[in-house]
Amino acid sequence: MTMSHEVIFLSDADVRSMLTMPAVMEAVEADFQRQAKPDSMIVGVPLAYETDDRKLGFRWRLKTAVIRDLPIAGTRITGYKIDSSGVGSGGDRTSTRYLILSDPNTSMPLAIIDEHTSFSMRTSASVCVAAKYLARRESKAIGIIGVGNIGKTLLPGLMSLFPIADVRVMSRRAESRSAFAKEQSTALGLPVRAVDSYEDACRGADIIMTATPSTVPFLKYEWLKDGAFVGLMGLEEAHHDVYRKCDRLFVDYNPATEKHPAHIRRAVDSGAILPDKPIRQIWEAVSGKLPARQNEREKIVAATVGLTTQDTSIAYALYLQAKANGRGIRLPF
Repeated sequence: MTMSHEVIFLSDADVRSMLTMPAVMEAVEADFQRQAKPDSMIVGVPLAYETDDRKLGFRWRLKTAVIRDLPIAGTRITGYKIDSSGVGSGGDRTSTRYLILSDPNTSMPLAIIDEHTSFSMRTSASVCVAAKYLARRESKAIGIIGVGNIGKTLLPGLMSLFPIADVRVMSRRAESRSAFAKEQSTALGLPVRAVDSYEDACRGADIIMTATPSTVPFLKYEWLKDGAFVGLMGLEEAHHDVYRKCDRLFVDYNPATEKHPAHIRRAVDSGAILPDKPIRQIWEAVSGKLPARQNEREKIVAATVGLTTQDTSIAYALYLQAKANGRGIRLPF
């Protein structure tokens, strides 16, 4: 007798109607807590597998993870355009972006979930959770550089954690930052201002968040006030003096098993990050293994690359919700 089995497909429209920022932040924080237990999950090594065709301008990127505590296995598949030097972004709406869930006990597929919305929410949630433990609790002034999909999900996450009173935003195009400021001010009831320089967005800010495709660093250490927290999500955003002079540097990956992303590697190779200044992991602060913020003056930087375990746990929550409520399309298997 053949066992009946269906695979659930969730489109981006399904995900947008089901997923909330508080739920994503809860899943991300739980993932950081799980990282305190080395046996609780397995991630692919290397972190990502890539296939580039620079003639056609296309990249495949594959990431894998198994979360034993749930248990669930996830494979994240992204396909996107790149230029002749290999630079590109998978955040475009035209890109291929899916997460496939499997039952690790049976190896059977469970779901195929569009990731365009959950990706930007997870990226924001990761640095928001880091800020929860590493930024000053009374942080009120926020500087945001980059007003794409990630920028739009940052403020709701930060609003749930801090008494925000002032937000300044900067992007390369004046019209995009002005539109973002107007839209977010109306939607969130916050005073969001578009400013004309990176420095104006950063000086005096308690929390600075950068989410850009920039390949040229723009953030300078001299702009950081005492007690500032900086969340870096892009390719090349901070000058090396930020890494060299900050009091502590945190990342979301494991430097012992994973290669540094290019911008961190360049900072290490240049001597901006010395061996006597260890790079710590965000989960260590979240789980309490390390003290979080140690005083009101220290300047803390968190750089994230994105963890497939977090994407997988978010997708699993969506799958359970869809299964219980009849959401999505059932595909025969």
